[in-house]
Amino acid sequence: MRDMRADRAKPVAGFLASRSLEIARLDRLAREAASAPLVAGGTYDRSAIITAAVAQARAQQAKGGKAPWRHLVGAALSFVWARAKAARTAGVH
Repeated sequence: MRDMRADRAKPVAGFLASRSLEIARLDRLAREAASAPLVAGGTYDRSAIITAAVAQARAQQAKGGKAPWRHLVGAALSFVWARAKAARTAGVH
């Protein structure tokens, strides 16, 4: 009897459920990337900046953004670099 249950196909989540789960996952990744320090020891952490920008661009794309990928990444990089510059300035004073 157990073998028959094991042969059954696993239920597949619907499109809307899987899409909302993916959006939630990308939001979580964007929040985690945004919480990482962008400035370490007075210098910019470029890896953290790129990671935060890509996570933010992916989240925007998953939410239905119709802009091309390069525009999403460009806008995200501008925003994250501005945050990094503000953090560096705040750390200096």
